[in-house]
Order: sequence, then C-alpha cells, then structure tokens
Amino acid sequence: MQYLYSFKHMDSSPALQSYCEEKLSDRIRKFVTKPIAAHVTFSVTRHQQTVHLSLDAGDGFGIQVEHTSEDMYASIDQLADKLTAQLKKQKEKLKDHKGNRSRPLTLVAESDSDSVDADDILKYEAARQRLAR
Repeated sequence: MQYLYSFKHMDSSPALQSYCEEKLSDRIRKFVTKPIAAHVTFSVTRHQQTVHLSLDAGDGFGIQVEHTSEDMYASIDQLADKLTAQLKKQKEKLKDHKGNRSRPLTLVAESDSDSVDADDILKYEAARQRLAR
C-alpha cells in the first residue's frame, strides 16, 4: 500500500504521517483486499484543521473521506471512523450484489414415495453447511 501525503498551509510533519498511517492501515487492510494508494491531505484554514483521504482500491472502487476539527489528531481519528463506516457500507454492497444465499433448503421427497433415504439426508446436511459458510 502506498501513502502519499500533502500539506497545505502548514509544515510537513513526520509525526502526523506516522500517526495517520498507523490509524488507517489496519482499517484499510481489514476491508479492502487489494489496496493500491491512499492520498492524504492535511490543511489548515484559520482555526480549522482538515484531513482529506482519497483511497483507490484494486477492487474497482475509490473512496473520498474528509473531516474538519480544531485538532489535527482528532480530525485523523474521526476520519478513520468515517472511513470504517464507508468501507463497511461498500463491503455490504458487494455482499448484497451476490444475492441472498441464506434461504433455507427444503428436502423434497419423491412424489411416489414418502420415505427419505439416509443419502438424501447427508446431501441435505452437506448443502446446508456449505450455505452456512
């Protein structure tokens, strides 16, 4: 994962860079399988300190997150929380896109006989366990 840092109207700070990378890297790794690049911009306007994150993922999506507060470290913490929420939402979209696979299977007996073989029960249990994963 490649991080790119930009500073607007303030001096470059290795402490901010390492704190931001520490906060964001675990959250990104948790939800994104192929992260490519993250561009983090720190800016100061009067008393407002803003952190903006542009995340490009190899999974085919990009996320933009921004937070402003009076403390840069608090802005980074809030940005990390917002990023987590957006990544969860994106992951849920991907899961929902694949369809609802949680519907239960019903074992249907043959129409001419009401008996169920042990093989049918084993097949049913194996299919149920595959869907439970």
